[in-house]
Amino acid sequence: MKNALYFLLTILIGNINIAPAQTAKVIQYAEPANGRLTMLTDDISLPEEDAGYTLILPNEGKPDAVIVLFHSGRDTSSTGFEMRLYTEAVKRQTACLYVATGNRFEFLFDETAYRKIDEFLHKAITENNLPKDRMLFTGMSLAGTRAMKYGIWCKEGKSAHGISPKAIAVCDSPLDMVRFWKGLDRSKRLQLNKISANEASWVTAVLERNLGGTPVENISAYYDYSPYCHEVENGGKTAILKDMPFRAYTEPDVKWWMENRGNDFYSMNAMDAAAVVNQLTILGNENAELILTENKGYRPDGSRHPHSWSIVDNGELVEWLLGLK
Repeated sequence: MKNALYFLLTILIGNINIAPAQTAKVIQYAEPANGRLTMLTDDISLPEEDAGYTLILPNEGKPDAVIVLFHSGRDTSSTGFEMRLYTEAVKRQTACLYVATGNRFEFLFDETAYRKIDEFLHKAITENNLPKDRMLFTGMSLAGTRAMKYGIWCKEGKSAHGISPKAIAVCDSPLDMVRFWKGLDRSKRLQLNKISANEASWVTAVLERNLGGTPVENISAYYDYSPYCHEVENGGKTAILKDMPFRAYTEPDVKWWMENRGNDFYSMNAMDAAAVVNQLTILGNENAELILTENKGYRPDGSRHPHSWSIVDNGELVEWLLGLK
C-alpha cells in the first residue's frame, strides 16, 4: 500500500512544494494539523498536512489578477513544474494562491471541505486586497477536479462570500467519475501493471466508500459528484459553466499509456478533457478551449510522463487570464 500511496501523491497531486522568487512577496496562513489523520479507506490512513494557503504576490503594486491553485502542500522547500507558474505570474503583475484543506487527497466529497476553502479564499482576498473579480481556478489532475468542482459550487451561489471564478483551467484531470471508476476497475481486475493496479485498488475503494458503492450500485451519486458526466444531459453540472472561459489541457499519448501502464483511451483523462470542452461548445460557450500537446509531458526529474503540468505553457496561461474581458 505504501507504493500505491506514493504513486497517488506524485500522479494525482504532484510535487507541489514551492520556492518563491526573490522578486515576489510570500504570505502564508496555516491551521496546524496537530496529528489528525485522513481516512482514505478502512485500512488506509494518512497524516493531514497543515490547512490554509500560501499567497505569492508581485513585489510591488496591487495584482491585476489571481491564479488559485488547489494543490496539496504549502511549504517552500523545492519546486515542481506546476509551482513554477508563480514565476511567470508575478512578472505579469498576477498573484498565485495555493490553497489546501489539510487532506492531501481531497476529493471534495462533503460540504465542510468546500466551506473551508471558501473561508481561506475570503481571508486571503480581504486581508491582501486581491481582485475578487479576476480569479482563475486551476490545478493538475485531482487538483484540477477540485478547481472545477469548487468553481461549480461557487457558480451555484453557495459561497458565503460571493466568490466566483473568472475562468477555470484543468490539466489532465479526471472529471467524469463514471468513466474514471470504470477505467480504474479495469486496471484493478486485469493487474497488467503494478502501479496502475495499486492506484486503482484503493481509489475505487475511496470512491465507493464515499459515494455509496459502485456506479452500478449507486449511479445517481456518481452523476451528482462528477463535475462533468457524459451520460447526463448537457454534461451534468458542467452546464452551469456555459458562459465561463474554460480550458482543458491534455497530452493524449496513448502509446505511452499502453506501454507503461497497460491502459488505453478509456482509462485516460484526455477523454474527459475533450468531452467537457465539446459539451461547453455545444452549449454556446465561445471561450472553451481544448489544448492538446505532444511530447511536453515530463516530470521535474526529467522522466517522461504525459500526465504532468509541464504540458502547460505557464506564461501563456497567465496572458490568457489577463486578456479575458
